[in-house]
Amino acid sequence: MNSADWDALRAKFQGSMMLETSLAALAENIDGCAWPRRDAEEKPSAYIGLDHDAVLARLHSRGLMPAHLDQLAEILRGTLVFDESFGEMVDVAAKAETDLDPVTRNLARLGIPEDFPISLCTLRPGTVDFCQRENLTTLSEFLAFARGASRQVIIGGEFRELLNALIHVDEQTIASFLPFRPKATGLYFIEGLALLVRELSDEKRHELVLRPHTLDPDARSRGWRLAEHFKAQLDDMRAALAGGTAISRLVAPLNNLAIEPVVASVLRLYLTPDAYPEPSATPATQEPAPKKGGLLSWLSGLFR
Repeated sequence: MNSADWDALRAKFQGSMMLETSLAALAENIDGCAWPRRDAEEKPSAYIGLDHDAVLARLHSRGLMPAHLDQLAEILRGTLVFDESFGEMVDVAAKAETDLDPVTRNLARLGIPEDFPISLCTLRPGTVDFCQRENLTTLSEFLAFARGASRQVIIGGEFRELLNALIHVDEQTIASFLPFRPKATGLYFIEGLALLVRELSDEKRHELVLRPHTLDPDARSRGWRLAEHFKAQLDDMRAALAGGTAISRLVAPLNNLAIEPVVASVLRLYLTPDAYPEPSATPATQEPAPKKGGLLSWLSGLFR
């Protein structure tokens, strides 16, 4: 990196909220990037006040090579992208507060209950883990966090994506997170099963059409949590099935011929559970499942 490029980059970074954040922590959230030193002095503010020659001298004094300047520049550029994304989110959130809270208004318009459990939404494991840490258990708490976060943190992409989808009533995006039926109102058990099935591989979906009982125990358990939440809908479907309605009719509202046979097969687990008993407990000799990664493994995690 030449002197002019370094001066331009450090000038841009002067206003970043991440000036005092560890370079090693910042690097962990940028794909393929790392910073070799983890001590407290290694932060952007220690470098951006220096001109090109001075920054090379500092790198040398820290046991680093001139080539590490390019690495430092990559970290700063990547962090600026986070800053810009967060700034946009804050602007959207501020607008939400001054526009008579369109999120709450749109939730009511779409028939989506504010107390819908976050555990029944389709979110990445890192987002779920963060919600558990922060005790965000309902949709309203999730959205309140997204709207009210201070500029001292960077919000993960799914917070911003769902918030924006509800502000702008992007029904397809909403339906990728919640068991929502586009062009309708309310949340549905069938859509919840469809979200669960969409997470599976094509090979597993094909197997489930003929052998629904092979559904992974974790996915099956999530299905039972959905069934408990949508008990009234499930009771209505059991009554319809007993009255002669074909199960294919029950999943027809999905309007997706590619996935309807899989959802119909999985639906049998919950409509006629006696025919598909729960799988036996995991043998004691089996190795426990590995724990999920920490918060910093989430690309858009939080920095404090």
